[in-house]
This record gives sequence, structure tokens and C-alpha cells, in this order.
Amino acid sequence: MLFSSNWLARYVELPEETDQLAELLTRCGMVVEEIRSHSDGVLLDLDIPTNRVDAMNHYGLAREIATARRIDLQMPEIIVNESGPATDELTTIAIDDLDGCPRYTARLIRGVKVGPSPQWLGDLIESIGLRPLNNVADITNFVLWELGHPLHAFDFDRLADNQIVVRRARQSESLVALDHIDHKLTSSDLVIADGQRPVALAGVIGGAETSITLETVNVLLEGASFDPATVRATALRLNLHTDASHRFERSPAHDGMLLALDRAASLIQEICGGELALGKIDVVGNLPKPVSTALRLARLESLLGVAVASDEVEEILSRLGFSLEAKKDSYYVSVPSFRSDVTREEDLIEEVGRHNGYDRLPATLPVIRSVQGPGTAEVLGEQRLKQCLVTAGCREIMSSSLSSLLEQSAFVGQEGNLVSLDNPISEELSVLRAHLVPGLLSTVAHNLNHGETSLRLFEVGRCFAGPLTDDGVTEDWSMAIAVTGSQRRDHWKDISTPADFYDLKGIVEHITKHMIWPKWQWNTGKSPGMAQGATALIRNNKDTDMAAGWAGRISAETAHAFDIDAEVWVAEFNIDRLIGCPHPTVPYIPVSRFPGGVRDVALVLPQGVDYGVVETTVRMTAAEAKLPLASIALIEIYKGDEIPPGHRGMTIRFTFRADDRTLTAAEIDEGQKKLVDTLAKKLTAHQR
Repeated sequence: MLFSSNWLARYVELPEETDQLAELLTRCGMVVEEIRSHSDGVLLDLDIPTNRVDAMNHYGLAREIATARRIDLQMPEIIVNESGPATDELTTIAIDDLDGCPRYTARLIRGVKVGPSPQWLGDLIESIGLRPLNNVADITNFVLWELGHPLHAFDFDRLADNQIVVRRARQSESLVALDHIDHKLTSSDLVIADGQRPVALAGVIGGAETSITLETVNVLLEGASFDPATVRATALRLNLHTDASHRFERSPAHDGMLLALDRAASLIQEICGGELALGKIDVVGNLPKPVSTALRLARLESLLGVAVASDEVEEILSRLGFSLEAKKDSYYVSVPSFRSDVTREEDLIEEVGRHNGYDRLPATLPVIRSVQGPGTAEVLGEQRLKQCLVTAGCREIMSSSLSSLLEQSAFVGQEGNLVSLDNPISEELSVLRAHLVPGLLSTVAHNLNHGETSLRLFEVGRCFAGPLTDDGVTEDWSMAIAVTGSQRRDHWKDISTPADFYDLKGIVEHITKHMIWPKWQWNTGKSPGMAQGATALIRNNKDTDMAAGWAGRISAETAHAFDIDAEVWVAEFNIDRLIGCPHPTVPYIPVSRFPGGVRDVALVLPQGVDYGVVETTVRMTAAEAKLPLASIALIEIYKGDEIPPGHRGMTIRFTFRADDRTLTAAEIDEGQKKLVDTLAKKLTAHQR
């Protein structure tokens, strides 16, 4: 927002150097972003806080400068000479919508001479980027940028029935505005109308038919207070952002039009001549109640961290327009109507802090007393899980819980299960994530594009599933892992082999062991986004009815969608029931002093029987029969001519060991036979 130094100098004495003025304003919270040279002095481009509508004008900004420098503020000269009949004898004003317009005020000046503006006026408004039109229109623009309250001037003789009605637009009404565009209106638009049709859009823009021209003789000046939401809705719908709408959207003072109308009337009489009718018409509805609040000096010192003398507090707030009534160690402060941003004690403390100088606050570190509690079960479980993943050689990423529909739908069977945002800030952040893998793949793609080809990444976080109900959405803890590249870093002596499914499975088993989770059961299956024939569905041995996750290689289509030109293995688990499980104390189990016995068994099984089913069956049989089975391992999967069609061979190693003695060969053979017989009975396996 541009401000002229010459214009500011009409109300307050400025520092000699422009840089000093810029520094002073910036310290007060009015950041000067640029200083420009101009034929009519220096221009300051300021970033005015959006809630400081009182400072979006030269007089309001001068008030900040005068307060910061502790000098006097010069009020604009206003000389109003009224004569002739009263205004309410010449025109009438009615407000049909007091919610949209709680106040409307008008003055009437007859016999004005419309023409070019004097040099000083044209130069000032032109310096801030406005185009001079004529003396009356330029005066209303000048007053807006001087005092901050928008006004509008009507050609009074073009108002049908010499009246003003503030109402909502009617069906099929339109308005040719000052931009010479015919705007179609709706019933939500608030308009200023005469006896026949709309003549202005309230708080936004005036109409062309009743605008001031060189033929204008009688001028009706209006100032009002409008509902900010109504003004904003109309301006947004019609794509009209004006100096007036910018201020009315931010609630200027509900009585600011009184001073602004007198100032404009004074200037019109001085520059354009004319006779100002007696009094003004002021139609008032429900105005905001005056705001008052207490200011405790102890609270001020507590928030600022430094004591401010009471006389300094009084001077700062008084210069800013506040009224103070001294109490014991406090003040009762009345807030001026133009400071709608001040509603509580903390706001007053901010005003004192700004003008006392934040740079004067001592540089001391706060005293922080932190007592770290034990944390919830979920927090502790998350910490242990992440530590396990790190010890397995993985690096953590943290992605946004918002994702794109395209990325998430690749891993969701039905898009209806995704939770969409009603008003997303972009297409890339339009749904709540249902899976963590898309975020991992985006990170993999980024790293591959930057030359990092061997990656082990993980993420632990919450995922969301629809549909949306009155109770919200389903929210569960998930864990995801992505592996690509080499199993280990290349070395001159040992060229590493590419990572595969078993590297991924090894990481999962490492976590399962150290988190003391129930073992997972792995079975071949299908999952969206994954390569067919290279995917496993993962179930918990204690709840095998529902898949807890999946693991495998991403499909070629998925790799292409994420712009990945490499083989990537991923796994994702729903760990909502496991993340908060208490971490039991692991008892120490002494290592047996006795040797074990190993038996390798070559089996032929149906093609659809996975090793996970074999292992589960063996371990359950050993537990039921109390066999001294120490471990079971898959040694080989074999397919050859001697294997019948629809079958495959597996070589499985059984290790038997007792804690109290050395097992005999007969005991080991008996245990082996028991296990093989069970596999033959339950899985139709036979030895080869």
C-alpha cells in the first residue's frame, strides 16, 4: 500500500531522513517494503496488517508516527458553512436492511462547479497511483486516503424521486458501474437505490448513471457502515476489488463517516463552491457497543518481561486515541471506534509494547521447567518401533497427511474409501492419506532423481479411511517400508546384489522379533498398485481372517505414475492394535549346553501351499506334541522334471535340541517323522 511522505507531512513532523522514517514505521509493525522516489516527494510501500484498517490512510499512519516520536498530531482543518434549507427537507433516506447497513449518513451541496482539481490535490492522489477525474471525485478519493473512510458522491439531480433506499437487489436487476460493465445482481447483493433502480453497489462501487460529470450542479455525499461479509461476498462474486471494498471488508469505524463527510464538504465548498444544506441525514440501526477493558500493570510486565512506567503507558495509549481512567495498579481503558482490532487486555499490552519498543526488551532466556512424563502407550510404542527400524538400517521420512487423489487411488481398491477435502488448497493435497506408501514412493523418486540409488526408508503414522460419518472417519496407525537398490553399499571387493523381497521380509521379521509382536503369516496374493506374482498378503497369526498388510514389488504402472525407473519393494501394515501394546520384559533363556540335531527334509507340496503355512503347521504340531524343535528354516525351493505338475519342492531344515540332555538319533528321527506325517495329513505333502 503506497503512502506519500509529503502527504504524511501535512499531519506530523517527519524525520529528516526517509530511512529513519522507514525504520521507525517497521519497528511499530508497519513494515516498509520499498522506498520509491517520486516527483511529489518520496513514496513508501507499506505492508499494513490486515486487521489495522485504521492505519490504511495517511492520517492513521501519521498517528502511529506521532506516537512513536512522542510529538503532536495535526488534525486536518475542517470548516463547514451551512445555509439554506435542511438536508432532510430536500431528500429522504431509508434503510430496508439494517443488518447489511447499520448506518447511512448523507450531506447535500447545491450549486457546485465541477472541473479539474487544483494542482496540489491532483499531484497528491496521482502520487499514490490514482487517476485524477474531476474536483468532486478527487476530493472523495483524497478523503478516503486521508481519513480512511470511503465516501461516494452522487449527481443529486439524477436520483429518481430525490431519495436513497438501501436494500437487497431484486430479481433481474443490474447495474452499469463506474467500470462501465453491466453487472448482473442477485438477491444477496446490497445496493444503494433511488426511487426506481440501483445506483451503487454498497461498499464496492458506484453506478455510472449517477456519477459526477462536468454537468453536475448538486451533489449528494454519502458515507455509511456496511456488513463486511456482505461486501466481501459481492466483491468476490463480481471480481471487483476496490479501495472502498478493501476497507469495508475490514470494519472501519462505524462513526468514521461523520468526520469524513464534514472534511469532504469543507473541501468541496473551498474548491468547488456551492451551498451546504443545513445538517445531515443520519439513519442509525444497531451499532456495535463501545469496547472497554482493564489493563493491569502487573499483567503488562508479565507478558512483556519488562516494567513500563505508568506515565509512559498513559502517553502511548492516549496518543493512539484510547481513553484511560486510572485505577489502583491498573487502568480502565475505553477503545476508540476506529480500533476494531483491540478487544482485550493483551491487545492493549501489544500497543504499549510496539511503541515502547520491542528492541528495548532485555535479551534474557526464559526459565523453562520441563518434567518429561512417561508418555502414553502409543507414544512409547511408536518410539520403540522407529528405533527398531533404524537399527535395521532404515531412514525415517515424514510426509504430509494430505495427499493427491491420483497417488492414493493407485493403492485403494475403491475411491469411495478415500476422505476428500471440501476446499483443498491444491489437487496434490485434496484427500487424507489412506496409505503411507505413496509418500514413500514420492521420496524414493526424489532421491533417485538426485543420484541416491540405494534406499531403505520407512514411515510410521496415521492413515484415514472413509466413508465420513457423524463420528468422523476411521483413523489407524500404519507402518510402511520401501527398499530399492543394492543390499549394501558397493565395495571393490564385493559387488552387492540388488535388494529383493527377502531383504524387505527380513526387516519386518527383525521388527517383529524386537517389538515382541505375534509372528506374521505370509501368503501370496494380490493388492492394488502391486506387481502380480510378486506380492504377499500378511496376516497376524492370532487374527488370520483379515489381512493386516501387504508386501512386494510395485507394478510397472505404479512405477511409471511416480516416475520411478527402478525396482522398488514396499510393505505396509496396519499396526493400530499393536502400536500401544505394552512391551513385556523379555526373560533370559539360557542357551542349551547340549548339541542339537539337524535333519533336512525334501518335500513335494501343492503349488498353492506357501512356506508360511508350512512353518505355522510345524510349529503348532511341535508345541502340541511337545517336540524339542529349536528352529525351522527354508533351505531351497525346487522345480524340476521329477516334480509333478502343479507342485513344487521344498527343502526344510529341522533343528532339534533339548535343554537337559543330548538327544538320541532315535528321538530326532521320531520328531522328524511326527512333523512330516502331520504335513502329509494336513497339506498333502510327501517326501521325495
